[in-house]
Amino acid sequence: MATLKPAITITGTAAEFGDALALSVSSSLTNVTQPMTGVGQASIATGSAQTLIASNSKQSYTYIKVVSGANATDFVQVKIGTVAALKMRIGEFAFLPLYASLAIAAEAYGGACVVEFAQWSATS
Repeated sequence: MATLKPAITITGTAAEFGDALALSVSSSLTNVTQPMTGVGQASIATGSAQTLIASNSKQSYTYIKVVSGANATDFVQVKIGTVAALKMRIGEFAFLPLYASLAIAAEAYGGACVVEFAQWSATS
């Protein structure tokens, strides 16, 4: 088995948020196994959802980032299963622990976008 070490740090000043914001979280996920989808990129067009990651037979950890778009206002709608669950703008990312049997699809709005993605299966 492999180990993933996700981490996120969120900061902001009191002038921006009323109170200073300093949040840092990390984890060590030791239950990572095959199958895995290595980090890749796809050009996502407008008009219809395109599959990023096919349905997985196991619980998984999924990473998605909108790398670029044709215009600064472009965004990607991400479907988890059949549900439109995320609206991601250029530069935004997500790291999600997902149930088994859920495919991930994306559709660009405004103009085509480049999306980076990866998925790692969990043993339980």
